[in-house]
Amino acid sequence: MRIFANTWPITALFCGLSVAGLASAEKPSRPPDPCDKGQFSVADVRDILTGKATINHYSMSESMPGEGCAIGVVSVAGKGFAQVDISLREGDLQSYQNLTFLVPKPHTSLPGVGDDAFGTATMNSNIPNAKETDLFARKGRLQCIAQLHRTNGEGERLVIPTTDGAVAAKLGALCKKLFAAHAGA
Repeated sequence: MRIFANTWPITALFCGLSVAGLASAEKPSRPPDPCDKGQFSVADVRDILTGKATINHYSMSESMPGEGCAIGVVSVAGKGFAQVDISLREGDLQSYQNLTFLVPKPHTSLPGVGDDAFGTATMNSNIPNAKETDLFARKGRLQCIAQLHRTNGEGERLVIPTTDGAVAAKLGALCKKLFAAHAGA
């Protein structure tokens, strides 16, 4: 099996396809995300993350392309990272309840972010050797998911807030900002 692992360029040439054409065909354009629209920027994470932040135009929590993006930092030694991943989508109250039904408890309510908002306790991330703290918020038909992921060790040292409540408050402020940006849209 390993012999065939890197043969796709050769196969493409035999089939009369150019490798460059395949690369562009594999990367469909994405609609603008909150980072593209200036609704979420490197400046927004300055009091959450330390280091030089960069934008990733993809969100692990988006359900459709363009709903979210992530901004993160890497440790000086390159052995750890931290990132704020955020997405905003439309959905009714039932879809929000479905979204949050399986979120591990305890939930900490966060008044003033939207019609409903709660933060989670820090838990193991779906990213190996990492932790995450999440915030879920709803305002009208808008749903915001904001997550702070950081690798164990060096990644944890890249995060400024030290408690789950402080992280939730920072993430809640980001969701509130996105809600406000969409109120005028």
